[in-house]
Amino acid sequence: MFSTRVAGLVVLGLVSGLALAAIAASPAEDKVLAKQHFEAGARHFDLAEYEKALEDFKEAYRLRPDATFLYNIAQCHRKLGHVDEALTFYRNYLRRAPEAPNRGEVERRLQELEAEQQATQARKAEEEREAKQARVAKAAAEAKAAAEAQAAKTAESAAPLSPPVATPSPQPVAVPLSRPSPEVIVWPVVTVPANRVDLTQPTSSKPAGGAGAETSILHSWWFWSAVGVVVVGGGVAAVLLATRGNGNGPFCADCAATAGVDLK
Repeated sequence: MFSTRVAGLVVLGLVSGLALAAIAASPAEDKVLAKQHFEAGARHFDLAEYEKALEDFKEAYRLRPDATFLYNIAQCHRKLGHVDEALTFYRNYLRRAPEAPNRGEVERRLQELEAEQQATQARKAEEEREAKQARVAKAAAEAKAAAEAQAAKTAESAAPLSPPVATPSPQPVAVPLSRPSPEVIVWPVVTVPANRVDLTQPTSSKPAGGAGAETSILHSWWFWSAVGVVVVGGGVAAVLLATRGNGNGPFCADCAATAGVDLK
């Protein structure tokens, strides 16, 4: 019984000692880890890798709640353009370290960020106002268009039907038929030289005298020429009379012969 109690006390003492040792070693280990995260965050910050630096500084603050880590967190948010988050961590830094040596700088940062925050809020409010006005104008235009369309439809249905307009049919155009001009046939005319015989003077049946007076008129060349002219003229007259009589020849009733022959 006594030995059992002694054994229990010994075990309890060992467990308590290990717990106290762990408690004593925990702050030192956390400090080492916090330092490692701080150094890693500083390297990321120098490389403009602000997202990674932000995570390291937050982890360092969890291991060791130093106000300096809050300032670094605020700096990362400012570099990332997170105005609201930067304001929050700058204020937390001054709250945890009211006697900070860089308080003036932090307060100046706060003023700049507050002005930027107000400008952003004003810009957003203006954009929302313009968007609202645009929506109202669009709704009014759509309502006006719908009302005009309805009014036009009502007027169209109420208007009397107009009689159909008769379209005049095209009138036929008389095209005069041109009569082909008659073909003119020119017959050759046999002429007698004027220096040898004058047909306008009557011929004498008696010889003029001398050796040639005894020659008969039937043996004169001009006589037979005149006879040939008369024969040709008679043939032409016969053709003309035969053609003009039936109305189907190449000559018309209003055409004149162009052959230079006296038909009398």
